[in-house]
Amino acid sequence: MGVAGCIAILLLWLSSVRSSPCEAAPHDARWSEGARRQLIGAWRLAAIEYSGPQGETVDPYYQAGSTGIIIYDSSGWMSVQITAQNRRTWGVPAVRVPRSAGEDVALKAEAFDTYYSYYGTWDYDAATSVVTHHVTSSVIPAETGVDYAQTVTLAGGRLIFIVRSGSPGRETVRKKIWERLPTLAKNP
Repeated sequence: MGVAGCIAILLLWLSSVRSSPCEAAPHDARWSEGARRQLIGAWRLAAIEYSGPQGETVDPYYQAGSTGIIIYDSSGWMSVQITAQNRRTWGVPAVRVPRSAGEDVALKAEAFDTYYSYYGTWDYDAATSVVTHHVTSSVIPAETGVDYAQTVTLAGGRLIFIVRSGSPGRETVRKKIWERLPTLAKNP
């Protein structure tokens, strides 16, 4: 067989290989590292879809129109922040110690209710297409030490997390859709 024949066979083989490691055969170790690498970077929250036994509705934890960012670092660290749309602005306090001064208390409660964040480490299991966040610290202190596992797919340049809970017939499905942010130019 000549060089042209070898190239044709190689091209045919390459066209049969799936385009995204996250969609590839999970038992292949080379895809595991490739899929993990594809997660690394910064992603913008594009949408949160929530459906329950009654159909689609606004996610009870996040508000409609929420925005956010999730960052995966190659060293294994991650961070996520999600904010509600139209957060009320108020002056930066001179100190951040607990105070119970009238409107300040209400403003702080509203700020807490419209902001969510945690950071920690992460890993990816290619066999199950699950990314797990190991929470080191969170805006909600009780989440420290919690592991959040989510099924993940990469499709059309989007990172899609799906979490299912509940029993058959009463199942809820939360889908978070993220779009990759461009890499920023480095300062000289």
